[in-house]
Amino acid sequence: MRTTRTLLLAAVALALAACSTLSTNTDYKPGTDFSGYKTFAFKDVEQMQNGILEGRIKSAVSAQLTAKGWSQSDGNPDVWVVLHPRLSKQTQINTYNSGWGYGYGWRGYGAGMGTTTSTVQEIPVGTLVIDLVDVKAKEMVWRGTASDTLKETASPEEREKNLNAAMAKLFEGFPPKK
Repeated sequence: MRTTRTLLLAAVALALAACSTLSTNTDYKPGTDFSGYKTFAFKDVEQMQNGILEGRIKSAVSAQLTAKGWSQSDGNPDVWVVLHPRLSKQTQINTYNSGWGYGYGWRGYGAGMGTTTSTVQEIPVGTLVIDLVDVKAKEMVWRGTASDTLKETASPEEREKNLNAAMAKLFEGFPPKK
């Protein structure tokens, strides 16, 4: 019984992971020696409309960079972290057909007609672009992008959990190997 329950929970976890729409992408300047960077600070280049979201994002990014051995320094950092959050909507059209087809029946060969129903749905999508800029050289050395569909009914705890998971995936291979 316990083995069955464990297998069922594992199957559900795998199914939920397969449903994730999170996509991440990173790029960096070749030849950059990331081992020379030890400190970072957030550089505000655009005003975020949502202070709660801004705090969550900064906390999640800070946790990832701190886990990589960097420390936050507002005085004279090695790297500026520049955040570019974007919210948008994607349109999804679903069409369902029922009762249509060809075949041979008791009255002979024929075709049947049915109904077609289409629904249009707007899906909220969040994209976060993170730039790491070398302060001395004043040039971007790394860019990461994370994009996912947003669940508008998510609790604050779920939103924070999802953001932390997205940042963990984004910074998974950071810093890049030479």
